[in-house]
Amino acid sequence: MTELQQLFLFYVFIYYLIKGGIYVALYIGTIIAERVALQQLETRRSFYQKKRADERQNWKVAYSLYDRKQSVPTPKPLTLSQLVSNPNSFTAYSFVNSDGHKPLF
Repeated sequence: MTELQQLFLFYVFIYYLIKGGIYVALYIGTIIAERVALQQLETRRSFYQKKRADERQNWKVAYSLYDRKQSVPTPKPLTLSQLVSNPNSFTAYSFVNSDGHKPLF
């Protein structure tokens, strides 16, 4: 091998060594950044959980009224066929399935 080829191989080795070092440094940096981010996320979660509990305590009456209102089932509107066959409805066709009485008109 000539001296120029040896110099080229040496520079290629240095290039890959630096490239590998940058890769390892970025990988370790990513792991450290992820660990810090997870710690911050956990502290934020605990902070907001405590804040939510305090707010729930401060607004206990309002929350209980809201929960009570949500627990009461709201009646669903009747379908068209139920409205038509319902003798208590005020539709023009309420006489269709009633107990046999005929309309006056």
